[in-house]
Amino acid sequence: PRWTRGTKTDGCRFGANEAMRTCAMAPWRSLGANGTELRLKYTLETGQTFRWRRTGEAEYTGVVGNRLVQVQQDEKDVRFRVLARACGSDGSQEKRDLDALTDYFNLGICMEPIGREFARADERFRKLQPFFPGARLLRQDPLECLMSFVCSSNNNIVRIQGMVEKLCAHFGTPILQEDFREEPYYAFPSLEQLTQATEQQLRELGFGYRAAFITGTVRALNEKEEGGQQWLQGLREAEYREAQQALCALPGVGMKVAACVCLFSLDKHQAIPVDTHVWQLAKKFYAPQVKAKSLTPKVHAEVEQAFIERFGAYAGWAHNTLFVADLAKHKDVLAEAMRTSMEPSTPDVAKPGRAELDATPESSKADSVGLEASHRSVKRRLELESPPVSSVE
Repeated sequence: PRWTRGTKTDGCRFGANEAMRTCAMAPWRSLGANGTELRLKYTLETGQTFRWRRTGEAEYTGVVGNRLVQVQQDEKDVRFRVLARACGSDGSQEKRDLDALTDYFNLGICMEPIGREFARADERFRKLQPFFPGARLLRQDPLECLMSFVCSSNNNIVRIQGMVEKLCAHFGTPILQEDFREEPYYAFPSLEQLTQATEQQLRELGFGYRAAFITGTVRALNEKEEGGQQWLQGLREAEYREAQQALCALPGVGMKVAACVCLFSLDKHQAIPVDTHVWQLAKKFYAPQVKAKSLTPKVHAEVEQAFIERFGAYAGWAHNTLFVADLAKHKDVLAEAMRTSMEPSTPDVAKPGRAELDATPESSKADSVGLEASHRSVKRRLELESPPVSSVE
């Protein structure tokens, strides 16, 4: 059912002014991340999360945990403000807001030094990276990330967004900001709330065969001795292959979905989600020895290993920037010759400097107005395209 005044949700009854704790006059606060470390359009629009919408110039609104959040990019920083919180939230948690967003945007990892290492290892990365600074990997809630990518099977970003929003609207807790939008936002449902969903309900909502995967995964998580949410959190401490295999035992989870969950929520920085798009990219530049005609688990593992051998323990971060650079919607950012005619790269540890291209901005200007000027040919409002994308086929 849709949200209505006076409906009981997750144990709390609310009316027009009780469904949320609004923060309409909340001031903008600094997230402490410049454009080299976090560029919102290269982080929130590229298929690793499905809860954000562009709501202004360089501004996005989305849900992080129980918070309705706005983030805004300027030349030197990313700013944020919390517009509302779900029912039952403590209103006096400014420090926790900052901590939550710092964790969500994975700001404990500094991109600049690992980017330098990637550039030393790979000429192609060295040429592309100045155009796409701050293409950061998120550290999402594992349950939300898992369920989102269970929805991604044979799907595109727009439809995945719709399915995730349906899960939230029908089973999650409302977060409403009356002055911001007529329809409420919702927190992602807890495992307990998702347990209420039936396969028939989800099929009626348009999930198709994925309905069985969602309900089956929920049942499997509920059967975990320590509890499903705790089990997922515990995978952050496991080795990558152990976590990947554990996830692949869940209904609807194959190697690609498991790699997405590992990379985007479980701190497995070497994970490489290999879909057909990444496979083609790898065959051209990083794994030409892979001659298979179909993307099998064996091929997935070989492609992933090729990235790890080139980029090391944080290969997933390098893969993310390379993927973002290769998206069709960013084609106007790069010179045609650079996008289509670059020769496959070879490791070059001895020469750490960036290759000089006429179209390449100076690396020292990567977070400057000069970089933004080089992007003026990109549409202001980019609609997310159908696959191929890094995390959906």
